[in-house]
Amino acid sequence: MHAGARMNFGPLSRFTGTPPVLGFGAWAVGGSGWGSSGQNDAVAREAAVRHAADRGITWFDTAPTYGNGASEMLLGRVLRERREAIAIATKVGPRDDPRTSLEASLRRLGSEYVDLLQLHEALPGWEAQLEQLHELQERGKARAIGLCNATHLQIQRATEIAPIVTYQGAYNLFDRDAEEREIPTCQQQGLGFLAYRPLASGLLSGKYSASPPTFVPGDHRSAIYWFKGAEFARRQQVIERLRPVAQRAGLTLAALALAWVYSRPGVNIVLAGARTVEQVDQNLRGATRLEPDIVRSIDAIVAAQFVPARATPTAHAAAATWGERERFIVARLDGRMRYETIAAEWTDRGDKPMIAAQVKVFVDRLAEQGFIV
Repeated sequence: MHAGARMNFGPLSRFTGTPPVLGFGAWAVGGSGWGSSGQNDAVAREAAVRHAADRGITWFDTAPTYGNGASEMLLGRVLRERREAIAIATKVGPRDDPRTSLEASLRRLGSEYVDLLQLHEALPGWEAQLEQLHELQERGKARAIGLCNATHLQIQRATEIAPIVTYQGAYNLFDRDAEEREIPTCQQQGLGFLAYRPLASGLLSGKYSASPPTFVPGDHRSAIYWFKGAEFARRQQVIERLRPVAQRAGLTLAALALAWVYSRPGVNIVLAGARTVEQVDQNLRGATRLEPDIVRSIDAIVAAQFVPARATPTAHAAAATWGERERFIVARLDGRMRYETIAAEWTDRGDKPMIAAQVKVFVDRLAEQGFIV
C-alpha cells in the first residue's frame, strides 16, 4: 500500500499547468458510437488527429473501448513519429485485467509506455485493480496513473492505495456534479482534474433544432437523457439564450461552452473530441479564459432555467411510503437546494452514489403527478 498522493504531476508537468491545457478526447475518432462511419469519415478522423498535433495539442486521451481499439490504433499510427512530444493517456476497464489490457493497448499504440494509465470506472474490486495499475507504473509501462468516474470518497481512498496524479470526470456548463465534491477533493489532494464531455456530447455545439434528435442505431447519444423529453427542451432554451452571449464574446456557441470549462477553477485539462479538422480548429478557439462578466452571464442563464423544485405537502406525505432514496430527495426539494447538492449529500453517506441527472429525472416524474409547486 502506498499512502498519500503526489502533490505535482511529476512526468506530466510538461503537459499540464495554469492555464488549463486543451486535450484531444479520442472516443469519437474511434469510429463507433458516434453516428455512421465510412471510408471518407475514416480519412477525416485521421486528418483531425494529425491536425490537432500540428496545431500544438499535446494531450490525447483514449481507451480500449473507443471503437474496440480503433482509437488507440489511429493515435498510434498518426502520432508515432512525434511520440516523445505527445502525452497519451489510456484506460483499463473496470472488469479487465490491467496487465492484459495495457499490453494490448501498447501494441495498438505502437508504444512501450503510456503517459497516464487510468482506471476507467470504480466498480466493486477497483482497489485491487488500482494497485495493479501502480505495479505497471513501477515496471515502466505507465509514467503516471489516475482514476475516472468515481465518487469523492473513492478518490480519497485511491490516494491511500496508490500515487494517483489525476481524476477524470464529466463537466460542462449544464452538468456540474464535479463542482460539489470531486473538484474540491482534487484540489485538496493535489490531483489534476481532467474534464470530459465539455460540450455535453455535442449538444452545446448548437447544431440541433427545437426537436429532440434521432440518432442512428448504435449511437450512444440515443440513451442520454438530455437528448429527449423535458431536459432536452430546458437545455435548448438555455442554448438559444447563450447565442447572443457567444456573439458578444466573439465566439461560436461550441467555443463559448469550451471556454466556460476552460475558465473554471480547478480544471487542468479540457478533453474535447473532434472528428474533423474544422472541429479541431473550433475547439482551439475555445481554449481561452472568458471575461468574468461573460461567465456570470452564462451562469445566470443556466440558473434561471434550472430553478430548484419545491415539493408540495402532498408529495411529502406520499413520500413516507416510498423508498429511502426517493424520501431523501423529496425532503430536500425546498425550492433552494441545487440538484447537484442533493446528489452529493446522498453520496456522502457512502452508499450507492447519486448524480444530479437522477434527481432531475425523478423531479420530472413528480411534476407529471402534480407533486411540484
